[in-house]
Amino acid sequence: MEFKVDVYARNMEVTERINTYIMKKVPKLDRFLNGVEEARVDLAFVKSARSAADRQVAQITVRGKGFILRTEERADDIFTAIDRAVEKLQRQIERYKGKHYHGRGDGKSASEVAVADTEPVEAAEQAPL
Repeated sequence: MEFKVDVYARNMEVTERINTYIMKKVPKLDRFLNGVEEARVDLAFVKSARSAADRQVAQITVRGKGFILRTEERADDIFTAIDRAVEKLQRQIERYKGKHYHGRGDGKSASEVAVADTEPVEAAEQAPL
């Protein structure tokens, strides 16, 4: 399922090359996480950045049913900033899926494990010496 990708720019112009690059990279995030409804890519040129290597900013926000994931990366080249932001978002998606889909992996909920851990401690305190 394709999702909507919006590209916005601040203090710079989105050329056809940049737009094509974004439309090639960002929709691939759908492979990692189903249910993505839209993605917003904000590009900016920050003239007042401390380092010249931090002037190009790429920020990607992915929205879906029940989640919003956002990342921002800076680089001296806008294409590098986009690549880094997409890679960072892929790692965030993997972490999100691990927490929400995979759980603990042993079939027990975290509350069951917490109760099991506290019971032996209480029993040890009540044992006569």
